Amino acid sequence: METDALIQNLSAEAVPVAPGAVARRILIGLALGAATSTLLMIAWLGVRPDIREAMATGMFWVKFAYAVLTGLFLTAALVRLSRPGAKVGPFAVAIAAPLVALVAMAAVRLMRADPEMRMALMMGGSADVCPWRIFVIGLPVLAGAVWAVRGLAPTRLTVAGLAAGGCAGAYGAAIYGFHCNETASPFVAVWYTLGIAAVALLGGLAGARWLRWR
Repeated sequence: METDALIQNLSAEAVPVAPGAVARRILIGLALGAATSTLLMIAWLGVRPDIREAMATGMFWVKFAYAVLTGLFLTAALVRLSRPGAKVGPFAVAIAAPLVALVAMAAVRLMRADPEMRMALMMGGSADVCPWRIFVIGLPVLAGAVWAVRGLAPTRLTVAGLAAGGCAGAYGAAIYGFHCNETASPFVAVWYTLGIAAVALLGGLAGARWLRWR
């Protein structure tokens, strides 16, 4: 009887959640984080001086689309994972789709390139700094995602942390692309992905502590 009374008391205090409230909270957190990351990138690295010319090329938009689509799919997964007992479900396949497409493009580019050019296509001129810059630029977005999810009710905290970190890294990569002048698909497939994965790993490792709702 005590348990039944407790359940009745808790349910009596419950209030309806407005439709879309979870998604709105997460989008607000990500938007605030992305705005902060953009300001950080501009102050730290600056926008590439030939940005107008770069935006007229196809590979600029391929790079941007890879990062943004990855971020959008991971955001959709994060919205699901912010509810009790939720699973990623079909989004697991969608999340991998941009990477699969980019890796296929990179493989074709490498096969068509002269053997002596393949390493240059992979390494570019900034492989040593690219992932770490994406990691740093993605941190404010991760902070926004953590703020949003902590006010919700995730139960799979590590998986939710991976999703939060992944979408933060992806949006950080999209923002970094406005500074980075690397355009080769093999470079993007390796080093942009490593930067995204680093933020995702941080989110996953700290998810149990950061995302526990109160």
